This record gives sequence, C-alpha cells and structure tokens, in this order.
Amino acid sequence: MITLENVSKIYLKRGVVVSALKNINLNIYEHEYITIIGPSGSGKTTLLNIIGTIDNPTEGKIYIEREEVLFLKDTLLSKFRREKIGFVFQSFNLINDLKVWENVSLPLYYSGEKRKKILKEKALQILYKVGLEKRVEHFPTELSAGEEQRVAIARALINNPKIILADEPTGNLDTKTSDEIIKLFEILYETERVTLIIVTHNPEISKRAKKIIHLVDGEIKNIKEN
Repeated sequence: MITLENVSKIYLKRGVVVSALKNINLNIYEHEYITIIGPSGSGKTTLLNIIGTIDNPTEGKIYIEREEVLFLKDTLLSKFRREKIGFVFQSFNLINDLKVWENVSLPLYYSGEKRKKILKEKALQILYKVGLEKRVEHFPTELSAGEEQRVAIARALINNPKIILADEPTGNLDTKTSDEIIKLFEILYETERVTLIIVTHNPEISKRAKKIIHLVDGEIKNIKEN
C-alpha cells in the first residue's frame, strides 16, 4: 500500500543542518498494524508526516497504492489525503466553538458535502462506533480528555480512509484512558480493515502492534514482526 524509496529529510535549524531522516526504505502493506518507536528526535513524527503527505522529503520517492504522490498538484494531493488518510494527533486539534458532531463532520464538509442533515447523520454513525453517541451535541470543552481523543478518532474515520496515522495519541491521557483508546484503535483496525500506524514512546503500546519500526537518529535500526 505504501512504499518509501531512499527517503531523506534535511532541515536547516538556526543555521545548522539537521538530518531528520536518512535513506529510509520501507514497505507498508494493506491492513498492517504498525508502531513507530525511538527516542526523542529520532525522526518518528517526521516519518509519519511524510507517509501522510503533509510533509515532503528532501530526497526520495513515496508511493501510495502505486501512485507517486510527490508529483500530484496541491489540490489533488489534498483530495488524495482527505480520501485515503485519517490523522489523529496528541493534542486532539478540535475546534471548541463547534459541537462534537460538527468537529467530526469537518473533513466530509471540506470534501464537498454541504447538506447539514447528511453531515450530521454520517457523524452520528461514526460517533456510535467510538461510543460517543450521547455526546453529539456537546462542545469539546465539556468532554474529558479521553472523550476528546475519541472525537478526534471519529473525525479521522469520517471519510472511510484506508490508512489511519496517529502521532502519540495517548500522550495527554492517563494510563486507564490510554489503554481504552488503544483498544478502540485495535477494534477499528479489525472492523474497518484499515492500515494503522501509531507513533508512540510507550513500550506497552508499541509491543501490541503486528510490526514495530525502531528509529534511531533518523535511520531504521530494525523492524520487528510480532
């Protein structure tokens, strides 16, 4: 499903050249469950952003479903991203002035669906899957951190993406809530048949995946199959 060929990423930070990724070669297959681990500054988030096409490599090629995405125009790349990829971030990134169902339906709205009835119906379907059907009319400020992350997950699912990318999705959660969120990801991985890629510092989370990619200093140190 996803192929990275000789991918490198170089930043210029305060006049210093930083090699965030170095010659990454990686194949990710349909319906894989992967965690990306490594120390801070190892390139985990950079790799996830490049896989998700929200950042471009300095060198190398990226193929998603055999299409070389770096050659797509911005409008086509944005459409591709909305339709194929769902993102879940550590900080939730919800809009406090919008109700839960409105936050969830935003990607669908930006994809061209403007009918409020359809937007709400589809948001309710997804919110039911993540156990928030009783919170649809609430605002994010009225939710717990775990509920906010469930809203973020629902938003990532609204366009039926084939790939879910999660960057430290339990980083702001307590241990009990973290476990609930990872279990929810695993249920969705099985029922929705998505490819699931999670960046995490937590070894208890990482070892639950089918494949663990270990990054050190921007390079793949090893890939472990579970």
